[in-house]
Amino acid sequence: MDFDPDTYEKTSFDAILPAKKLIESIKAKNETNNKYTIVLDVGCGPGNTAKMLAEELQPEQVIGVDIDPEMVSFARTNNSMENNKYYTQDVSRHWDDWDVELKRLAGKVSVIFSNYALHWVQNSETTANNFAKLLSSNGIVVFDFLNVGDIYRLISPELRTEYEQWLRYPTEQEIIGRWITDLKNVGLTNIEMKYWEPISIYPIKVYDEFINIPIKWFKQYLNDQKVPKNVSVDDILKELILKERGRIMAEKCPKGDDLIEIRQHLWEFVVKK
Repeated sequence: MDFDPDTYEKTSFDAILPAKKLIESIKAKNETNNKYTIVLDVGCGPGNTAKMLAEELQPEQVIGVDIDPEMVSFARTNNSMENNKYYTQDVSRHWDDWDVELKRLAGKVSVIFSNYALHWVQNSETTANNFAKLLSSNGIVVFDFLNVGDIYRLISPELRTEYEQWLRYPTEQEIIGRWITDLKNVGLTNIEMKYWEPISIYPIKVYDEFINIPIKWFKQYLNDQKVPKNVSVDDILKELILKERGRIMAEKCPKGDDLIEIRQHLWEFVVKK
């Protein structure tokens, strides 16, 4: 991939392009131009995607939920809109444990949207059931998630066996298969999937901080008791992640910083009843 400033600006730092693609998928499925009532942004973060949904879909109401109360507080302060609310909510919790205001949305949500969030959800069965409860009769669920990748793919079988004693993460087949099964089991049987590999370009010093996010994902599955002494799990994971998906670029960014190209593995789901 040849580097140019436009590519750099469009692909670095955020997940806006995947969010826009999800919104395009929502619009493509609205063949009769029905008015959206309630749009739910799952994993809304700071609220930037909620604002995009409001602008692009023009629903009666946009509601954002996120598991992180600090994110929700930021969204309320910086990205509040007319007919908009934000809640702290773990969507993988049992329905009975949900915020009472959110439970009032049962059967009323036109669109459930989630961008770069559901790969953190381990309990897809309960999450799918909650989505089914929320959806209106003609509602749609549109989400994507990162497959963080098989970081053991490029190492020797012997080293893989050693590492899997203290860290065995689910395979791509396990994750995707689980979501498909759980969606089907709650009546969400009209499932379309797309796979693509967006490329992000970062200054190396920025990615040195960003890489803590995929490291945190892998460490969900860490068996601390089996980690050998004097082993830095973070250092090993960082090395393996970069080896599996990264490429140091010969080009530099316009400010002169060294750059790294990261190829993401992204699955997109469009689901209707």
